[in-house]
Parts: sequence; C-alpha cells; structure tokens
Amino acid sequence: MASKKSATSLRSILVISFFSSVFVGLILLGAVDEVNTIFAFAIGTFVSVALGFVLLNWAAKPDENVEPGKPRLK
Repeated sequence: MASKKSATSLRSILVISFFSSVFVGLILLGAVDEVNTIFAFAIGTFVSVALGFVLLNWAAKPDENVEPGKPRLK
C-alpha cells in the first residue's frame, strides 16, 4: 500500500468502508425491522467496498516517466 497520507492507504480504505456500511445500516434501519438483515447488509457493504478499493489500488500502475514541468502527452 501507499504511505499514510495517501488516499489509497489501508487506513483510508477502512474508514471509507466503515462510513459506507454505517450509511447503509442507517438507511436499512428505517426500512427493515429485522436487525439481522441490517447487520448482514452493513457487513456486506463493508467487505465489498473495502475489496473494491483494494483491487483498484492493486490494479493501478504508477507512471514511471513523469518529468516535472513537462506535459505527459506529446
């Protein structure tokens, strides 16, 4: 993973996943009466968002030929 201050650090990914699962849980709290369903969807959201960001971070390639002050496209 990247450094701590990067948007793709593990801590950032887990925070985004946590807040997305809380958001889904709050929406389902008003829509569904069963607590088990709320927890299942919140956990599923946490896992899917975290895995999605980890896979996107893993698939991204850093640009090695970047020179400051020069355009990337010629």
